[in-house]
Amino acid sequence: MTRRYCQALDLADDPALIEEYQRYHREIWPEITVHLRRYGIAEMEIYRLGNRLMMVMETTEDFDSGLFERRSLEDPKVCEWEALMWKYQRPTPWTPAGEKWVEMEKIFSLAEQK
Repeated sequence: MTRRYCQALDLADDPALIEEYQRYHREIWPEITVHLRRYGIAEMEIYRLGNRLMMVMETTEDFDSGLFERRSLEDPKVCEWEALMWKYQRPTPWTPAGEKWVEMEKIFSLAEQK
């Protein structure tokens, strides 16, 4: 059984910066892909509307978000990637101080309907 996370984040409201951000994600650093898979992220998609992003992440059964966060902070390449991405990213108006991606509240599921 996998778990799905849906999170939101904003981008700088600047078309040139948004294009740069998208370019980085068309050719994500291989070390980042390896890191994500190593710690149980089976699939990740990011969608954009204007400067709002929505990330859908599916994890393996053994995914441990605390371990993933700790290992991310210990990995120099992941830290470099995150610092670079913060050039483009902005917290949403609902993001707690010091955080980036925030969990979205699920309000509907067709699968849960009778």
